[in-house]
Amino acid sequence: MAKKKFKLNFVFDAPVTISFCVISVILFAVNQLAFKGSLDGKILSSPTTIAGSVPFVVSNPASYFRLFLYAFSAQNWLLLFTNLMFLLMLGPSQEERYGSVVIGIMIGVSILFSGVLNACFCETSLKGCNCVVFMMIFLNSFMSFSKKKIPASFVIIFIFYIIQEILQVSDKRLSGIVGLIICITGGLCGSLFAFLTSPKARAEKKSEKTSRPISSMTAEEKTAFLEELDSQSPRNNSKKSKKSDSDDDTTVIGTIKF
Repeated sequence: MAKKKFKLNFVFDAPVTISFCVISVILFAVNQLAFKGSLDGKILSSPTTIAGSVPFVVSNPASYFRLFLYAFSAQNWLLLFTNLMFLLMLGPSQEERYGSVVIGIMIGVSILFSGVLNACFCETSLKGCNCVVFMMIFLNSFMSFSKKKIPASFVIIFIFYIIQEILQVSDKRLSGIVGLIICITGGLCGSLFAFLTSPKARAEKKSEKTSRPISSMTAEEKTAFLEELDSQSPRNNSKKSKKSDSDDDTTVIGTIKF
């Protein structure tokens, strides 16, 4: 009997999450090694109020780039890899659940909302993908909230991440805490988009579509509906089972009759 070969296939399972992490590492490395951190005050820091260090100027195109690019930066290497580690742990499962396009939209909404809030209320620039990490934490918790349960793991990881952010805040004044609240708010706003595209909502729409009377369907919908019914027929299942039995490579030595 021939031995089966054990193969491992490399799967690019979460393209949006992995691409976000790769871009963050590249931009941060280029900024630190090639530009000695000079890009922080130009494009890799979120805009602030007029009294802040990087005020938002409507006529300056760089201000609009700052609304997004600050999420690919960080205070230091340690914070960068900490945030990316959280993303790689939480992101792939949510990207598989909602889809890469929806997760990409959620990330963009979180980053943009946090950047706009910071430009309106805070004098200190934001750096890093904290709002995206909070969004992933909220998305993971929504899976249990739909069952009217509050998971203890969500509470613990949320508290630990907030404590870690408070300890790492460079500005210990009120503006530093306001920046943390802005990141939480941005993550919450991005995660709320999941209610519009949740798998449960898509399943309900699909059930509503299949529950329509056949007379109201178009010709293409009728064909697809009949093919789906035919594929679920027990007749086809029995054929598949017979085919699988005939394809069996085992050898029968004998039979015993009672």
